[in-house]
Parts: sequence; C-alpha cells; structure tokens
Amino acid sequence: MSIPDLDGEPVVRRRTVIVVLGVVSALAGLLAVVGWPLPVISSTHGSAGPHAWARTVRGVQDWFAYDGWRMSGSSWVYGALATATAASIAVIRHPAWSGGTAVVVVVAPAGAMLLVGPVAQWSLGLPWSNYGVGSTSAVAFGGVATVAGGAALFAVRRTLRRRGRRGDRAD
Repeated sequence: MSIPDLDGEPVVRRRTVIVVLGVVSALAGLLAVVGWPLPVISSTHGSAGPHAWARTVRGVQDWFAYDGWRMSGSSWVYGALATATAASIAVIRHPAWSGGTAVVVVVAPAGAMLLVGPVAQWSLGLPWSNYGVGSTSAVAFGGVATVAGGAALFAVRRTLRRRGRRGDRAD
C-alpha cells in the first residue's frame, strides 16, 4: 500500500471554487454596472466614525431616489473585484501557471482598474457619484497608495527570493 492509495477526495473541489468565484464575479460586475454605493467602513480614525452604517444607508437611499443613470466611482472597486475573481478562475483552470504568473494575471488588471479609474475620474473633475455627495480625491489617492505599495512589496519579495536562491547556490 502506498501513500497515493490512502489519499482521499479533496473536501472542496476545483469546480465548486470556480462556481463560487463565478457567482462573486457576476454579482460584483452587476454592482459595477449599476453604480451601487460602497459600504462605509467604520474606523477609529477618520470621518466615518460611529455613523458608518447611517452613511451606508444614506448612500443606498440616494441611489434609489436618483432618477436617471447612476454613475459612481464605486464601480471601479466592484469592477476590480469582478476582474480579479474572473482572473482567479483562469488561474485555477491553468494549474501549470507559476506563482508569479498567477499573481500578475489576477492583480495586474484589477490593480490597473483600481488605480486608473478613480485617478482619471478625479483628474477630470468628476464627482464620486452623480446621485450623492462626496469627492474622489481620497479614494483616488488611497487607490494609488494601495496599488503602488502592493507593487513595491511584490518587487521586494521577488528580489529577496532571488537573492536567497543565489546564496543557496554559492554554498
């Protein structure tokens, strides 16, 4: 008897994960198209404070009350989520892709959407949404900082791995 004989069926199958990711991608894509407002996250600092839930409800009420096409910067965030989950399906279906390739396939398009969308919207002087109040400046700058920081961490991690491999070869 060998170890492969004892291996059982995995609890979560690839197909189940692909279906769940597909549903998340479709839902996020729908929210992006309709311009659904982002939930306000409570924090210990900043302007959200204890009124985060009330601001989230107000955003949804503004969305329902607006008569016309709803445009919102939140579409960039939902679109990035839809893109990342769809790209994750492609990565799962291609298990031969290396870790670096998989990261680039998932993160690059979603990061570009998170970065370029709000920055372009802010630079054109467009409001965060046409049905509510707010500015894109904080989101645009936050997106730039997040994407730039993530890219820098990825580059540092990759450089450290290469140096570690060179050190192993020298021994």
